[in-house]
Amino acid sequence: MGEIASATQEHIQSELKRFPSHVSDHFQEAWGSLSTTLSDQQMTAWARAGLQLAEQSVRSWEAANLYFEVGPRVSELMPFNYFVKWGDCGAELCQKSPALAVAYFEASPGAMGRLRSRHIQEWSNLGLSLYRGTWKSSALSARFFESSPTLLSNLTFPELKRFVSFLDTLSRRSYDLALECLDQGETIFPLAGDSKDVFITLASE
Repeated sequence: MGEIASATQEHIQSELKRFPSHVSDHFQEAWGSLSTTLSDQQMTAWARAGLQLAEQSVRSWEAANLYFEVGPRVSELMPFNYFVKWGDCGAELCQKSPALAVAYFEASPGAMGRLRSRHIQEWSNLGLSLYRGTWKSSALSARFFESSPTLLSNLTFPELKRFVSFLDTLSRRSYDLALECLDQGETIFPLAGDSKDVFITLASE
C-alpha cells in the first residue's frame, strides 16, 4: 500500500469516529478486504465517497455504514467503474431519503448478483420513482429495494419495469394496496412461469 492510500485510510478512520463505532469498524473490515483487489487510487476514491456519504445529513451515516459493510461483496460482482456508479446511485438516493439508501445498499448483494451492471442506474431510478416525499411512499420504495433480489430472480428487467409502473399507478390510489401487491408479487411470480407478463398486463388494465 502506498503512502497516499495509507494517509487516506488514517484520515477517513479518524473522521468516521464522529459516528457510531460500527461505521468505522465496517470501514476497516472493508478496507482490508478491498485492498487486496483494488489499486491505491481506487481505494482512495472508494473511501472518500463513503465519508462524503456519511456527512450528507444527520442520518446518512446509516447508509454509509451499509456502503462499507456490503462493499466487498458488491465489488466482486462488477468492474470498478460500475462499483463507483453503484455508490453514486446510493448517494443520490440518500439525498432524497437516507431510508431509501439504506434499503438500496442492504439489498445490493442479492440484487447485483441478478442484475446486469448497466442496469444499476435504472434499478435505482425504479425505486426512486415510487418515492414522493411522504412516509408511505418511502415505505413502498424501500420495500421495492428489499424485494428486488427475489423479483429479479423471477422477472426480466423489462418485466420488472412494467411491474413498478403498475405499482406506481396503483399507489396513487392506495399505498397499502400497492405494498400488498408488491408482497404478493414475491409469491406469485415464482409460480407464474411464462405467464408473468400476462399477469402484469392484466393487473395494469
